[in-house]
Amino acid sequence: MVKAKKVELIMELRQLRKQKQITYQHIADVTEQNGEAVSLSTIKKVFNEKELFDHDYNTILRPISDALMEPGDDDSLEIKVLQTRLSIKDEVIRQLQERLAAKDNKYRDREEFYKEQIDFYKDQIRFKDDQIKRFAANIDRKDAMLRKYIEGDITE
Repeated sequence: MVKAKKVELIMELRQLRKQKQITYQHIADVTEQNGEAVSLSTIKKVFNEKELFDHDYNTILRPISDALMEPGDDDSLEIKVLQTRLSIKDEVIRQLQERLAAKDNKYRDREEFYKEQIDFYKDQIRFKDDQIKRFAANIDRKDAMLRKYIEGDITE
């Protein structure tokens, strides 16, 4: 979905560049002035009519879009570009929310599994403690019997 939106944005940027008759060098200069430099070769790849590349939105497409649009322009094509950019951002946010929800479910399931493990081990510890107490009581009883035997208190 995002890739299709990126292709749509690239097509709109191509139209906008042709409409405004802006050179690749001018776009490169403006992106550099804006502090988001995009190389001239990358800009040429974006506007390449023969081949479509899957460019990164944040580091390539958004800076080029910003460079093509001048503040205060109300051109319908620029509005369309902004709408496409907004839809890309919405789609990215939706995908991130889905990934976050999936991770949340995964961690919730893992937490439940570990809680069950802890309960199992607590039961095992209680059982072992009970066994130790029984064994200790049996040993104490046998020690007492042996002591009586040794001291001769037991008559046959």
